[in-house]
Amino acid sequence: MTPEAGCAGLRTSGSYRSGGACQRPPAFFRDVLGLDSGHTEAGWSVFQLPSGRSDFVEVFGPEHDNASLFPAEVSEGIVVAFAVDDVAAAREELAGAKVELIGELVWASELFDNPSMEGFGWFFFRGPDGNVYVMQQDSRTLAP
Repeated sequence: MTPEAGCAGLRTSGSYRSGGACQRPPAFFRDVLGLDSGHTEAGWSVFQLPSGRSDFVEVFGPEHDNASLFPAEVSEGIVVAFAVDDVAAAREELAGAKVELIGELVWASELFDNPSMEGFGWFFFRGPDGNVYVMQQDSRTLAP
């Protein structure tokens, strides 16, 4: 990535699509690994990792169909997230390199109608290996 996009590295997070066994990973993350559940609803659980506020593991069940959160192109498995300073610039750079982009750039503040999530955005793309990845920017200001 160019300095404009600012690839800050691999984010300590990922999303996991769990086929028919959606209850097993959340129970394991919560009960065995001791991760705190930051969000839970039917077909979607988010677990906070201790390494940072933007570091988390998400588990999506087969009934979860919001492609803005997890693309339908992934039927099962893990999506790795890359942290960037400017997600819009990263998207333009990948588009210019003819990388397959999946869906649109998503801003959490718009998706969840929550102004406190301003600055947190992402988009999905397919790598040369055929796997789906996500680029994420988290420039939210810290609460005082």
